[in-house]
Amino acid sequence: MPELTLVSFNCHAGLQARRNGVCEPYDLESVLRGFDADVIVVQESFTPDGDESAAVKVARELGATAHELPFGRVQLDPWPQMRRDQTGSGIGGLAVITRLPSRRIGRLSVGTVPGDFTPERGALHLEVDVDGATLDVVGVHLTSRLPFGPPVQMRRLAKQLPPRHRHAVVAGDHNFWGPGVSTFMPGWKRTVRGRTWPASRPHSQIDHILVTPSVRAVHTEVLPPQGSDHRGVRAVLRVDD
Repeated sequence: MPELTLVSFNCHAGLQARRNGVCEPYDLESVLRGFDADVIVVQESFTPDGDESAAVKVARELGATAHELPFGRVQLDPWPQMRRDQTGSGIGGLAVITRLPSRRIGRLSVGTVPGDFTPERGALHLEVDVDGATLDVVGVHLTSRLPFGPPVQMRRLAKQLPPRHRHAVVAGDHNFWGPGVSTFMPGWKRTVRGRTWPASRPHSQIDHILVTPSVRAVHTEVLPPQGSDHRGVRAVLRVDD
């Protein structure tokens, strides 16, 4: 049966968690290479003005493809912040690196919520070829404006997702706990179970990999800290005939 390894990782724009009011960089490109995954969903990807994102650079090096979805301009100093006034030093958003053949379907809009300064938040929908089977992959990064923001955006997202009779996976930072994600995304099964945030001493799982009934998780894990303020999640997925 067709299998793939998928990792979801909120990279925090290549910066460590805030300490003493600042965020120091870490080697994001080495981290992405080290995942050795068929598909990597990268949240808070950052493209500096006049340069390329780490996702694009790593994809080129690996002979893979990087699909990017911009959310808006970002200021990195002293920590990553979305800007509505068009200031900042680059573009932040979502990226999906895939070494499998892929086709970009489009952007799924989750809209805005009060208090969220991200102007174009959404999800990225791809079709990926897994040994002849077609898998819908949706990468997502929802708002952190609790308590109502993530549920509102999950309801909007759920209406646009592939039908549950298809082979499909939704992966990313939902900024919401597992039981609530299951409530607002009925019919989608959570795979990875474990705390992901904050990376140093995690107390909550807000990063998730969800699948439709015809996709089985044969191995799952929360990854050790990699430099970001989130821990990544990994799943080996099998597409049933």
